[in-house]
Amino acid sequence: MKTESEKIYEEHLGLLNRALDLFHKRKLKEARAAFNKLKNGKIIEFQQKAEVYLRIIEEISSRRRGKEAEEETPVERAVRLINEREPEAALEALQGQDEKDAKVWYLRSIALTLLDRADEAAEALKKAVSLDRRFYFLARKEPDLFPLWDTGKLEKL
Repeated sequence: MKTESEKIYEEHLGLLNRALDLFHKRKLKEARAAFNKLKNGKIIEFQQKAEVYLRIIEEISSRRRGKEAEEETPVERAVRLINEREPEAALEALQGQDEKDAKVWYLRSIALTLLDRADEAAEALKKAVSLDRRFYFLARKEPDLFPLWDTGKLEKL
C-alpha cells in the first residue's frame, strides 16, 4: 500500500510528464496550465522545474505577441534540438551565449550527456548549479541526465 506522500509524488510526476509532452508538442497554453498546477503543488523540485518552463513559455509567448515572424532564440533552438535528439546542433546553438547564464550551462550538460561526453557534461552541470542552485533539483529529475548521475562524476555537486 502506498503512503500519502508516494501518491502525491506519483500524481505530480504524472502531471510533469503531461506538461512536458504538451510543451514539446508546442501546445503552450495547455502546457502553461499544467506547469502552473505543478508550481502551486507540494513538491519543491517540481515547483522549480515548472518555474523554469513557465519562464520559457512566457519568453516564447511574448515574442509571438511582439513579432510573429521573429525567429527562435539560441536557447529556444537548443531546447528544441535537444528534444529532437540533435545534441551537436544544440551545442552549436549555445555557442556564444552568456557564460553567466545557468540555463545555457544546464542545456550544454544535457546535450553533452546525450553525446556520451560525461566529463564535459559533469563540468557543465557543475557550472549551472554554481550559478543557480535550482538547476541541481531540475537535473535530479531530468531523464536525459540520469546516465550522467550514474557515472559518479557528480558526487561533489
